[in-house]
Amino acid sequence: MSKYVHTEVDGIKLKLSNLDKVLYPDVGISKAEVIQYYMKIAPYLIKYIGNRPLTLIRYPDGIDKTKFYSKSCPDWAPAWIKRENIQHSEESIPYAVVNNTPGIVWLANLAALEIHPMQMVTSSMEFPDHFIFDIDPPEGADFEGVKHIAFKLKQFLESYHYTPFIKTSGSKGVHIIVPIIAQHSHEEMVDCVKGLAKLFVQQNKDTSTLNLHKGSRGGRTLIDIYRNHMAQTTVSAYSLRAKPNASISCPISWEQLDELNSSGDIDIRNIDEHLEKYGDVWANMDKKAVALHTKRGQGEEANEEVQKKLDSYLKKRDFDKTPEPHPVMKMTSQNRFSVQLHDASNLHYDLRLEDKGVLLSWAIPKGLPTGLGVKRLAIRTEDHPMEYLDFEGTIPKGEYGAGEMWVFALGETKWIKKTDKSYEFELDSKQLKGHFKLYKTKGDQWLIEKKDEAQSKMLKEFVKPQLADVIKKVPTSYNYSFEIKWDGIRTLIYVKNDKVQIFSRSGRDITSQFPELQIAPDAFEIESGIFDGEIISMDEQGRPIFSDVISRLHTGGERSIQAAVSKNPVYCYLFDCLYLDGRNICSEPLKKRQAWLRVSLKKNNQYRLSEGMSDGQALFDAAKKMNLEGIMAKDLTKPYEIGVRNRNWLKIKFRETISVQILGYTEGKGDRSNLFGALHIATKEDDSWKYLGKVGTGFDEAKMIEVLAILKQQGESKKLIEENIEEPQRTVWINPKLWCEVQYASLTNKGTLREPVFLGLRPDLES
Repeated sequence: MSKYVHTEVDGIKLKLSNLDKVLYPDVGISKAEVIQYYMKIAPYLIKYIGNRPLTLIRYPDGIDKTKFYSKSCPDWAPAWIKRENIQHSEESIPYAVVNNTPGIVWLANLAALEIHPMQMVTSSMEFPDHFIFDIDPPEGADFEGVKHIAFKLKQFLESYHYTPFIKTSGSKGVHIIVPIIAQHSHEEMVDCVKGLAKLFVQQNKDTSTLNLHKGSRGGRTLIDIYRNHMAQTTVSAYSLRAKPNASISCPISWEQLDELNSSGDIDIRNIDEHLEKYGDVWANMDKKAVALHTKRGQGEEANEEVQKKLDSYLKKRDFDKTPEPHPVMKMTSQNRFSVQLHDASNLHYDLRLEDKGVLLSWAIPKGLPTGLGVKRLAIRTEDHPMEYLDFEGTIPKGEYGAGEMWVFALGETKWIKKTDKSYEFELDSKQLKGHFKLYKTKGDQWLIEKKDEAQSKMLKEFVKPQLADVIKKVPTSYNYSFEIKWDGIRTLIYVKNDKVQIFSRSGRDITSQFPELQIAPDAFEIESGIFDGEIISMDEQGRPIFSDVISRLHTGGERSIQAAVSKNPVYCYLFDCLYLDGRNICSEPLKKRQAWLRVSLKKNNQYRLSEGMSDGQALFDAAKKMNLEGIMAKDLTKPYEIGVRNRNWLKIKFRETISVQILGYTEGKGDRSNLFGALHIATKEDDSWKYLGKVGTGFDEAKMIEVLAILKQQGESKKLIEENIEEPQRTVWINPKLWCEVQYASLTNKGTLREPVFLGLRPDLES
């Protein structure tokens, strides 16, 4: 292998070296594999090292050779690597700060196997945002003892209303991370942690110690709190460790801790399986930050009134089984609200309004009303704790309220009027605004009414779909999901008031062509929405047949359309959601939009979910074997950008296809003397035409007769291209209104299509 490889990552050029050098000799892992791992894990890793000064441990010749501790960012580091100068007792050190994938690849190329971030971000260096307990067992200790102490420490910390998170150290023990609000100095944090640790060790003195000297520990486990000092660091979540099996310091759930046999169980070979099964279990860590218990004011202490209000909430839940928050029970005086989408036994929305330390809560089966004077049923439920305001997660089967829950809107409430039987208020957030009134009817039944006209205009206008870029290889990053590329008619499905309206990519209303898709009550759980998808026809093997679905689009007349429904039914595969029950959700990441799409669909033959999977190469190979067009790779972290072609979505196809316009045709000769020879095709760029050549294959006689009749309806035109063509005297130029789909092998050096094949007309693209 060449000593250097030049590559580009997210637009930044990098020079990689010694890729074949083995860094983990016991398992034969090379530097190339290390770089590949760090590039794939970057979307997760950046959350935990981004904007933090880094200490690196480098192993340029492998883990069994000399290592280097590196605090200073090298002078020769690229200019786009950020530096943060930190004054130590005798010197100022410029630490590296890495915030993007190219930076992580650059670190991996240095053989910086272990990445150790500080406990604060560069914008707030005075205030740490978490503290750490490193549970370090003695040599030869059983990992069961580590787990026992970890669970005890979890319970101990929760008694002070902290939310502890856990990760494997990748070595012998585990690390417990506790998020805190970044408002306390390092000294205050260290003093608080010391107090907690001393009390815990006093209560568990037979099994734990704070003594750093190994000879004085007496076989007990060290509760290492000394990494919390400002100058200290701890290995990052998702960092590799310099251990023989290339283990990873990996975030785990407390439930998973029970299943582990050692802290090194998760390594570079099985991390894919782990992430596919569990995802990033620390994703909501920052939302669990609280003040240090030693600094909480009297106004935040448990309050009898709040405790009484939350009695019903506590009785209904087993907090050893549900991830729902255990309440701190403190009085609050703010006016916040949240709306949560709850996929329980029935899909519904939960409205929560802050009031004197609790969240007044209603379950609204059909969601908040979106029009003036519209009233919806609202069921009053138990008061919820303030910690529930931004709760997202899965409540286990068998528990109260079992199912998935997401935050749909989060903002401020402006109270207009409160009585025992009614509440009037305005909601204000980025996601949702409006004036509402809640009033009690009987028992737990209430009505919620919209009192103003304000609503999203999105349902009233055509929205141009997001378009995909094209690549040749399947991407390997963890943040991609992969789907079949359906060969059909791209469509936007509008659902409102039990009716479906269907638009083509160009904005043409094609609802009447597909009566079997006009089944909103049978297909959708939600009241209103805009969905992105593809209408297809399928053969007996389940493969899309493009010509059949285009034929359905051409069919005219009610009787003919009904006959086509029986003979050639269509299906709509949905893969995205842009709008849901009063909210434009394009700004949400794809992962959440797809989750909401999934729960919006009923099980129905005509509308289907375009399922995503994590193994893109396996899907690509399977699609190729089935003679499909290709696959899609979609970045789960990205928003939906209306009308934009971008790299949020990527097409990987076996042969290229292109949508083109027909400028003319050649007169037929020989067997085609009464038909036509080929179509002249082009695309329009700004105000000029880019000529792509002719396409003369892909037709049978019946198709040629059909297409020729349509060509003659367009009216003749002048020549619109500058290129010279063969047999100009036998060419008929027409008005460029018709679109068609063409498959081709590649582009020639003249920019025309090589081996073009006509697939069908595209009336859905005509404006």
